[in-house]
Amino acid sequence: MEILDVISAKLNLAQRVARELVDNYKMMEDAERLEKANTILDQVNSYLQIEGNLIFPFIRKNGECDDLLERARNVHQEIEKLTEHAIMMHVDEPSGEFYNDMRRLIDLLDVARKTDQQAIFPWANAYLSEEDQLYVASKMKNQMTHESLPSSGMTIY
Repeated sequence: MEILDVISAKLNLAQRVARELVDNYKMMEDAERLEKANTILDQVNSYLQIEGNLIFPFIRKNGECDDLLERARNVHQEIEKLTEHAIMMHVDEPSGEFYNDMRRLIDLLDVARKTDQQAIFPWANAYLSEEDQLYVASKMKNQMTHESLPSSGMTIY
């Protein structure tokens, strides 16, 4: 299913870049750290928006999977809280808070991936009709077009 592939790709990119950032943090200049952080946060924000705004409403409408929805929302809330904190930090924070936030983000993205693979994606494959998939794909493309505009996305300084 195309929409699930896009969701996975966004999560994969965020995780890969976050690992690169954490693994090479001390060797990077602030500008490179900032560039990677912006990529990570943009991809995470897009991932959260797609699932939260386009997939979760269908799960809620189904009404039979409240526990699944609650579990996924909890993961999303933890990720949102952490990314909001990271945005407030400077990439060269002497206390290492930004670096530690990125390390924790990698772990939370792993939890999100497992939640997707074990619950969200199987649910979507079983319950989203072809019409629903086309609707979600259309909305997702609109969102991604908006994200590609210069003034959109989450940017840290």
